[in-house]
Amino acid sequence: MDTITRTKSSRKEEVISKLGFLYSIFIENHIPPFYQEAIVNTLNDNCIKLPARQAPIKGNSTVVLIPNIPDYLTVPLKIENVSVQCKRVRQYQGYLVHLKEGIDCKTYLSEQLSKRNIKNLYAKQRKLEAGHKISYIFHYGDIAKEHYDFLFSEFYSMLKSRFLEKRMYNNNLLYWKFYYDLAYPMILEKKASLFVIYDGEKPITMTLNFLLEDIVFSYIQTYDINYSNYNMGDISMVKHIEWCKESGFTIFDLAMGQTDYKLKWCNHIYNFEHHLFFNPGSSFSRMKSHILSQKLRLRQYLRDKNIIGKRFQMDKFLFKRRVKRLNNFNWKES
Repeated sequence: MDTITRTKSSRKEEVISKLGFLYSIFIENHIPPFYQEAIVNTLNDNCIKLPARQAPIKGNSTVVLIPNIPDYLTVPLKIENVSVQCKRVRQYQGYLVHLKEGIDCKTYLSEQLSKRNIKNLYAKQRKLEAGHKISYIFHYGDIAKEHYDFLFSEFYSMLKSRFLEKRMYNNNLLYWKFYYDLAYPMILEKKASLFVIYDGEKPITMTLNFLLEDIVFSYIQTYDINYSNYNMGDISMVKHIEWCKESGFTIFDLAMGQTDYKLKWCNHIYNFEHHLFFNPGSSFSRMKSHILSQKLRLRQYLRDKNIIGKRFQMDKFLFKRRVKRLNNFNWKES
């Protein structure tokens, strides 16, 4: 295996490790090992059926970790013998917009935001549209490759500028070539969408979403920092809610990580779980699963106490260590 192939494989493995269960269902469209083939969305009782992959524990000492399972999705276990058991460990919270039946965008705004916030939002949008040639486009099912290439390059530049401004590390930047290769066929197959707010031909706000049945999973979003005064995130949210209603999606998932923006817009907070599968007949496997589960519980305890994420922010710490690498990084050659 050559260096380029190894690098691509490594980046894919890192993204899979980061997303875990979410990567399996949204990108690969299969159920990970140890689960039945039917997922139930408990918010609307919809059943999602995907093929399952079978990969039993090999050896006596193996522990399999499947991270990031949203608790609003019921995923029944499929453990066929007593040689495998599962430990569930609660992790960070996730945030989503649940568009219940009969709720349109205008009603959702009135229920979620104050009259003052709604007035300010529409005033910003009118000002943006009055001073610029604004258009809103969901690239979904069709996009020219040349235009896709242009957009993804601009997307990277905006995301990089935004996080350099915040002085925070965003590891999606180092995986950009992987996402570039991934997203184009998914958009054509309607498994992903790329939302863009344009000023003329210039993209000024972009969001990459992954789609599954009636769920839109908002994965990467950013905007041109020169348009910060217009509250581009709020305008983008309104357009997403409108599009979700028009297109038959009932869940707009904003994923993990608490921010004021997510608290402002979401109407449902849920928990992620990590699942650890181990062999109870092996003392080494039991010990390994116990140590790992305790480490995960300690990490979450520190989050709950606002030590991780508030007093200590890993993204700010990593920014100082990796900013030089990021500035010298060329995603097209990665």
